[in-house]
Amino acid sequence: MKKFIDWVIMLIVFAVIVAMVVLGLNYYFPKNSTNNQSSTPTRTVHKVIKVQKKHVNITAVGDSLTYGVGDTKNEGGYTKRLKKDLKSTYHLKASVSNYGISGERSDQILKRVKQNTKLQKSLKNSDAITVTVGGNDLFQALQKYSTASEGKFTLSLERLNIKYATQVQDLLKQIRRYNHSAPIYVFGIYNPFFVYFPNITQINRAVTNFDETTKAAVSQSNSAYFISVNKLLSQGQYQSTKALSELKQSSTAKSINEMQISKIEKNLENTKEKNIYLSSSDHFHPNPKGYDQMTRLLLRSMKTHEQWLYKD
Repeated sequence: MKKFIDWVIMLIVFAVIVAMVVLGLNYYFPKNSTNNQSSTPTRTVHKVIKVQKKHVNITAVGDSLTYGVGDTKNEGGYTKRLKKDLKSTYHLKASVSNYGISGERSDQILKRVKQNTKLQKSLKNSDAITVTVGGNDLFQALQKYSTASEGKFTLSLERLNIKYATQVQDLLKQIRRYNHSAPIYVFGIYNPFFVYFPNITQINRAVTNFDETTKAAVSQSNSAYFISVNKLLSQGQYQSTKALSELKQSSTAKSINEMQISKIEKNLENTKEKNIYLSSSDHFHPNPKGYDQMTRLLLRSMKTHEQWLYKD
């Protein structure tokens, strides 16, 4: 009996010792708890609130596509359309300064940016900048070399493309001298003769190569974005595979030698333009529907890249 009592006493003493040890550990090393606020550091979260601008300034610089040639509604091509769309979409006031001059090549546009102080000031104060360039570089060369042999034609355009690459790079760098941060939206070019000569691959290839050159230059400039209009404006309403196939079957011209660009305008004079997006007056520039499409594509890019919209 005594041994049993001694055994019970030993168990009680052991339990008391264990309890004291546990209590001591909890005292000196308290557990982390969601209720123990002092052991958890407080983190302050600052919410960034974007404030939309009430007024934006946009500078449009380039050739006849910026000027708005072919727009029979006299809405300044895509520039005035953009102004209206920005107002209806974002409920803000937009001022669009149009520095487009018909017929200018990339080197001539670059020269204006370097020398025109009014243009430079407009660029400096801009929230966004748009550019059309390259069309005159290519199509003035097409007029010059369209009667040359295919080999000379191809070589001449390759050399021109190399020269153009330098010009468009310099143009974007020059624009960045006057404005370091405003996004620059650069339109590509298109083939206005496509619906009449869809099988002449030399011209289609030349347009594609120029677009790739422009796109490469744009990718090297910060906050610059390329807007492709080639497929839409070149093919017009012939966008489906079936419609495009039928269009190609209807044309017999297969090479540049069968196409005399210098005589195209004369041959098409007083005829209705076949491409629904191009002007019947010159069969070259966009008509109001064409400028509507350019504006739509521009606005889509501006919605994707909206840094121009908010205050710093």
